[in-house]
Amino acid sequence: MRSLVLLVLSAMLAACAGAPRVATVPGAPVDPARIEEWSARGRMAIAFANDGGSGSFEWAQRAATTDLQLRGPLGAGALRIVTDGTTLAVTDADGQSLDGDSARRQIRGRLGADLPLAAMRYWMLGLAAPGSEALVRAEGSATPREIVQSGWTVTFEPFTAVRGWSVPTRLTAASGDARIKVIVDEWQLPAAATERAGVGSP
Repeated sequence: MRSLVLLVLSAMLAACAGAPRVATVPGAPVDPARIEEWSARGRMAIAFANDGGSGSFEWAQRAATTDLQLRGPLGAGALRIVTDGTTLAVTDADGQSLDGDSARRQIRGRLGADLPLAAMRYWMLGLAAPGSEALVRAEGSATPREIVQSGWTVTFEPFTAVRGWSVPTRLTAASGDARIKVIVDEWQLPAAATERAGVGSP
């Protein structure tokens, strides 16, 4: 099975290499108080111990509620995960819904590991999650290059400006044998004040 994991991750890296590199573009650091609703879509790969998979994702954040849809081999067809940090519900391609511990077991069975969704909603935006200690390394940049938090190490590749905000194009979160790689192809964000004033990115 380890060869399968290596094959999956190699395919993801090849896809990244084949895509145009995104240069870092100036933008304002994300203000979570002003971005309560956002969405992103792209590709995600998960490797855990001797197993792994990849597929496409659509992430919609509405205040504290995360609505994550996975498709392709990663979601074994399709998988929708909805959580507000307290409750958790999972719906599969057949429309079967589970919640609570049953939903967590479904995620582990499909993906091989739990997803740190409560923190990932902030990591996706290039931010440390509030409420727990974090080490942020920026290396002289206005945007973080690495966040170490809750047993996970999150590394970021180039950021890009979207509607005046600086957001990641790629990130990798690793903890023990678990690794989650995210490539964002499209962001939907509210405009930053500089863009509304007409001086942000076009």
